[in-house]
Amino acid sequence: MTENPLLMEPEERLGFWARMRAYLLGGLLVLGPTVLSVWILWQLFLWIDGLLGRYLKFSWLEYKQIPGLGLIAMIILLIVSGWMASLFAGFTLVRAWDRALARLPLFRMIYNPAKQIGEAFLSGKRTVFHRVVLVQWPHDNAWAIAFITAPPPRTLAGKLEGDMVGVFVPSTPNPTAGHYHLMKRERVIPVDMTVEQGLQLIVSGGVVRPEDVEAAPRLP
Repeated sequence: MTENPLLMEPEERLGFWARMRAYLLGGLLVLGPTVLSVWILWQLFLWIDGLLGRYLKFSWLEYKQIPGLGLIAMIILLIVSGWMASLFAGFTLVRAWDRALARLPLFRMIYNPAKQIGEAFLSGKRTVFHRVVLVQWPHDNAWAIAFITAPPPRTLAGKLEGDMVGVFVPSTPNPTAGHYHLMKRERVIPVDMTVEQGLQLIVSGGVVRPEDVEAAPRLP
């Protein structure tokens, strides 16, 4: 029978405060993840709803903000933008506008990477990260989960000796933040794990382990 620390065996006779502590821990395990998920989704809703909702106020409602109206307006705006982009994607004016934005000083530093990452993730090709690897970072006595990215530019790799690969070391719990490194291929250890499984480990800080990934033996 599987052991469960929250279930008391019949022969166990716990005191009142011990039972209250066990019930409290059980309640946290049951409701904690649900409350945290609801809170995060609620904060995300408030943020998205406030982007346009603050401007959608009407005199017949005494200029009060309508909850959810900003979110609906944002969804409609995205759908209409996507529809128009599909209609005019091949037009010269649209391509010229895109090139103009990509060449604006300072603006292009954000626009170009954001567009490339967005296209890579939303296209369904999943070419942002190629595979999961282990690298020694931030020092030789520590190992970090990383991802192989696109091949490094020759202007960078040509200055270094050996076969170099581009490696992205993400941060926990936000994997979109991290560090990009050029490392020798022989110092990168491939891991038999999908990119999604690697991201799941990183986001959870190693607490949540993918079901089909075998756990290492526990330390004594």
